[in-house]
Amino acid sequence: MLVMVLALPTIALLRQWLCHAAVEGEVTAVPSAQVLRVGETRVRLNEVVVTREPAAAREARRYLQQQLLGQSLRCRGCRRGESAVISGWCELPDGTRVGRLLVEAGFARDCPAASGGQHAAFEALGAESIPLPDRCRPWMRRGPRPPIR
Repeated sequence: MLVMVLALPTIALLRQWLCHAAVEGEVTAVPSAQVLRVGETRVRLNEVVVTREPAAAREARRYLQQQLLGQSLRCRGCRRGESAVISGWCELPDGTRVGRLLVEAGFARDCPAASGGQHAAFEALGAESIPLPDRCRPWMRRGPRPPIR
């Protein structure tokens, strides 16, 4: 029993280390409001929940295209198995997170389990109409998250 108690945190740290992925480069495409293409790599923004309403989602995608196409980004996250998509977060050279841009513009809601709740203060009025999936519940949070500027 003691071995199992000691092994579980080690396994969790090892999983985080093994699945860590990073990419830096120019935004070449914005396939959706929650997926960016940085160079040839697709990155899914997991720290926010984007609206599911089709018209608002299209507007959010256009907003990101205007803000980010051609911009340099640094992204960090996790690539599980053979997946071609990194699930994580991206930031501009000045340290501003892309998720925060979406939240401030009212197109997304903070996902506390992924961001540590650090975007919640920037949520626009009416953001609570975007439902949070189970993956975003704060009690499901695993491990420390980096600070958001």
